[in-house]
Amino acid sequence: MSIQVVTNEKGKKTAVLVPIADWEEIQKRLNTELLFDEFASSIKDIKKDIDGNIKLKNAKDLIREH
Repeated sequence: MSIQVVTNEKGKKTAVLVPIADWEEIQKRLNTELLFDEFASSIKDIKKDIDGNIKLKNAKDLIREH
């Protein structure tokens, strides 16, 4: 990965340039991690619903909200 750091006249880092192919790979990894985080959170909510700690909405109610 060939990253370039941009600095201002005082030497403070202000930006980073990343080749587009590397950026696309980073985006893919981030999206995958977010998907797994959301999945794990959903599983926890399902367990809470089964245990009676929360009441999840059904699919029809979710669709009506959106």
